[in-house]
Amino acid sequence: MSEKKIRKKYHDKIDFKLDLPDTNNKKEKARQSAKNTRQRKKAYIESLEQKCEVAQLTAQLNQNKKVESKPSLMQLMEQFLIDRKQQFDMLEKAYQEENEASIKVITNSLRFKYGIAGQGRLMAINKVFELLIDLLLPMHMRYLFWVASEDVDIFKRERQSGEFYSFDMSDSQINCLNSFGLDDDQILKIQNMQQTIQEQRSHYDNLIIEIYKIQQSIIKESEKCQTIVDEIWDVLEPKQAAGQGKFILQNQSRIEQFREKKVYPDCVILTLQKRAKEEIQRQQQYSYFDMKKEQKQEELGLNNYFQADFNN
Repeated sequence: MSEKKIRKKYHDKIDFKLDLPDTNNKKEKARQSAKNTRQRKKAYIESLEQKCEVAQLTAQLNQNKKVESKPSLMQLMEQFLIDRKQQFDMLEKAYQEENEASIKVITNSLRFKYGIAGQGRLMAINKVFELLIDLLLPMHMRYLFWVASEDVDIFKRERQSGEFYSFDMSDSQINCLNSFGLDDDQILKIQNMQQTIQEQRSHYDNLIIEIYKIQQSIIKESEKCQTIVDEIWDVLEPKQAAGQGKFILQNQSRIEQFREKKVYPDCVILTLQKRAKEEIQRQQQYSYFDMKKEQKQEELGLNNYFQADFNN
């Protein structure tokens, strides 16, 4: 080998050895940079999770505050009775003083707030219907009706592009059934029940609509009753009207006598309940006999068909 080639090979080895520390430094920097990137990504994800958790807790807290801020039926009734008693105490004082102007003002206030169509009474009625709706279904059944109707959770289907959910909730918030660890066979059996669940939900929809119709009817009829009372009070002098209210509403022994005699609606409520049950039974029997009649007609039709075919 020539001296020139030996010298070149020797210099190449020296250059490689000189470049080696720089290469190692670059690799180390790249590793450190990747590590820092992973740490930043992890910290960012943890920060997002914390923010989401805080947001969910805040939303739950606000919801709890909203629920707590709504007065219960017992609170409404208690306040209703307290306020009405205060008004009657004022009426009693005005009645004793024979102050007709005060009597008229107080009786008008009683009518507006505590009459049969008064604000306080209607608030209590509305609360009763709210509680009735809440008691109709436990939350797990409401959730089942909801996910079956919205095609989410275990009933989730692939959506075409452009389609979107009609609500703003994450998958984790609408994934209760999927979180039970169901196997494929269990999932399929529940999914096959979707139409039945949807049909039952429609029945409850109609039931709730009927309940709200009854609520509106009660309010409407209460207003009519209030008109009758107002017309009677217009016939009476203010002091006579006050005396009539005091006599009926503040005379406890008289109220007990009314209850013992079963004044309306106690006198008819059992009869009305019996009539309602009998009507329901008639409807059920009618539907049952109709079904049996149709089955019998179908059987006769098939028998006639096969008999005619046999004769031919």
